[in-house]
Amino acid sequence: MPELPEVETLRRALLPLVKNKVCHSINFYRKDIRFPIPQASLRKGFLNQKVSEITRKGKYLLFHVPDGSMLLHLGMSGRVVLHQSVEPQEKHTHVIFKFSDNTYLHFVDPRRFGSLSWVPKSGKHPLIDSLGCDPFSPEMTAKFMKNLAKNSRSPMKSFIMNAKKITGVGNIYACESLYHAGIRPQKQAGKITLAKWDKWIECLRDVLNKSIASGGTTLKDFFDPNGSQGYFSVKLLVYGKEGQPCPKCANLICRIVQTGRSTFFCKTCQPA
Repeated sequence: MPELPEVETLRRALLPLVKNKVCHSINFYRKDIRFPIPQASLRKGFLNQKVSEITRKGKYLLFHVPDGSMLLHLGMSGRVVLHQSVEPQEKHTHVIFKFSDNTYLHFVDPRRFGSLSWVPKSGKHPLIDSLGCDPFSPEMTAKFMKNLAKNSRSPMKSFIMNAKKITGVGNIYACESLYHAGIRPQKQAGKITLAKWDKWIECLRDVLNKSIASGGTTLKDFFDPNGSQGYFSVKLLVYGKEGQPCPKCANLICRIVQTGRSTFFCKTCQPA
């Protein structure tokens, strides 16, 4: 699934294509993807309106217009592809937005876990109302996180991947940030010290920034609007490296399964 850097990469790629541009037409090819598509609301609120900004909330993108926002989530396999017309259409093209004579954005989603929604001017929507703080938010400090995790028995990796606590941290960057911070993924979040929370926040932001600068992590289904894949996966140190030498100590990287997801870590560099 595309993670925060992929979504931020997409946001930055889309900005020059749609900011201060008017959406002239919307072609729908399905009534629903993960959820029903509010076609009437999108036509009424988004069509013929100028997009003032695109912001990100976790893994969601909001396309702001005067009366609200269009909310986009890529799901597991969603892509936004830039074309110069409604053609060529891929098999799983569900919506096409036209912004100018040669700017057509095709939303393609083979697995249909993505979503398109309409958010009213109030900014309230069930999909984003309960999301936790963003990793780049000033409110995410060591003190804030330690208080949030107070008395929590959840493993650290599960805690930081809980979107109601922190939004946008997926499996890849959870593994990488914990490795850089020297924190064992199984350790209870409530037992992490203030100093370790500070270190983890620093490491998380560093690895996210490096990934964004490199275009996001290469995933089979992720492309930016011009069709380019991300290139950060070549720099991952533990994710997907089971049985390979740790870059720091040369001991072998381990893999365990937590809540149905693979976790990669070094027993030596991330002590219990």
